[in-house]
Amino acid sequence: MATRLVARASGPLAELGARLRASPPRFVVTAGRGSSGAAGLYARYLIEQHLGLLTSSAAPSLSSIYGGRLDLRESLLLAVSQSGKSPDLIDYFRAAGNQGAMRVGMINAEGSPLSDAVDMTLPLEAGPEQSVAATKSCLAAMLLSFGLVAHWRNDADMIRAFEAAPDLLARALLEDWPTADAFMRGDQPLYIIGRGPGLAIAKEAALKLKETSSLFAEAHSSAEVRHGPFALAGPNLRVVVFAQRDAAWNGLSDLADAFRAAGSPTLFLSWRAGDTQPAMELLAMLARFYLLANATALQRGRSPDNPPRLTKITETR
Repeated sequence: MATRLVARASGPLAELGARLRASPPRFVVTAGRGSSGAAGLYARYLIEQHLGLLTSSAAPSLSSIYGGRLDLRESLLLAVSQSGKSPDLIDYFRAAGNQGAMRVGMINAEGSPLSDAVDMTLPLEAGPEQSVAATKSCLAAMLLSFGLVAHWRNDADMIRAFEAAPDLLARALLEDWPTADAFMRGDQPLYIIGRGPGLAIAKEAALKLKETSSLFAEAHSSAEVRHGPFALAGPNLRVVVFAQRDAAWNGLSDLADAFRAAGSPTLFLSWRAGDTQPAMELLAMLARFYLLANATALQRGRSPDNPPRLTKITETR
């Protein structure tokens, strides 16, 4: 998947990056739900961190059910979708075409209705998503977001990291997390914690544990945990921390220690130093976490591909 995406997307991303440098948007809006929403959050952090552009998550209901209209002149809208069939996203992007926005779709399904509602489609190249709980398309959307920012900045180091993603993700699947399987046994609720772009990884990881294992898992930014959620720390709460090696590292490490001191079993996940960009470390950890989530579901006697009460395509209006 990553090999195909990097090979096919690099040219279009370079062209789009040059276009955005020549005519920068005033702001960026991302739109997606579920795993696609987590990918949009990852894109938001990268865009704000590396490009200094205000980036927000869309509220499609403003137009789809409330009839509102936004001033989207000179903006960039990024749609993230596996199916490209959600009616509210389609309506939102169709309406945005009359409001002066540049519309880009990161979409997995070829020929989807959402593809017709954007100005440019960047295929996710994830192949068919058979599982209800999407994994390949989410990881692809995050990787594509990293590539977009890399080429938009024309940043040689980021572009090299993007091009090296296939090897990185292949190695991630072989990464040994010796205590992780035992840690995930049991029914205690979990906090999944990240900071910066790591919050997007935490949200996707928490969603996967809910979907596939029916575990109560709640994602938090490490910056917010002490504003109330830390009150639940103790033996009945498990904590997973995704820690990339950037300015957030020390705070994430200190918070993990605080949870351990309060009696919460804590799994601290990180990637080897100096191997890649911090934001790419997070994608490597997410790829490996998907294997852990799959094993957890099977250990609990559940199907990770067909969770109860969920459907492959959710047509939100």
